[in-house]
Amino acid sequence: MDPRLQQSMNEYYNERAAEFDEIYTLGRPPGKVSDPELYKEEARSLGHLVRDHCRGSVLDIPCGTGYWLQFYAANCSAITLVDQSGNMLAEGREKARAHDVEPITSFMKTDALEVSLEDRSFDSVLVGFFLSHVTDSQIEQFFLRLRNALKPDGRIVILDSNWTRFRGSRSKEGTTVRTLNDGRQYEIYKRYFEGADFERMSDACEMDFTVQYEGKVYLGVTGTVRE
Repeated sequence: MDPRLQQSMNEYYNERAAEFDEIYTLGRPPGKVSDPELYKEEARSLGHLVRDHCRGSVLDIPCGTGYWLQFYAANCSAITLVDQSGNMLAEGREKARAHDVEPITSFMKTDALEVSLEDRSFDSVLVGFFLSHVTDSQIEQFFLRLRNALKPDGRIVILDSNWTRFRGSRSKEGTTVRTLNDGRQYEIYKRYFEGADFERMSDACEMDFTVQYEGKVYLGVTGTVRE
């Protein structure tokens, strides 16, 4: 990916940290929305998926604000939150404290594509709304790291943006401009997925993917290492 575009995305998400959860709590994603309740409802559905599949030693990468921690915290023996944004990690630390899991939580400020992870150390990996900001080659590299980090019988949970008619005239893949509440604008790379896209990625990533939730705007997928 172009370094200038990558830097713009990194800055955007770092600056958006304080308002990021509004997409789930207020139904206020970037851009115009005709039905805020839809985003809130589908976020709750993804929360149920996270609660059902994330347990034990959990890697949340990249964790963003740690929003999904509320759904898996009670299931965990250890938590690792990874994000390149200091502001996002600060939000995640507050949530870990609020859910009384800070003593069992590690925080890593680093790029999710470059992080060093111990082999066979995680029961569950949560990847929330990250794949939609990286290219195919980056996805393959990312899953190589995750496969090595998973324990035998471990599971990956993927949450991301679903490509449906509710996306209107948006392109399925490309660059777009995102605007913060204060009016600042940043260029980012964004793509959307269909369930069939994960079938296509299975061989390249050496994972078996299963679509667990397919809503109007969000998609939930689980993955296991292919034997």
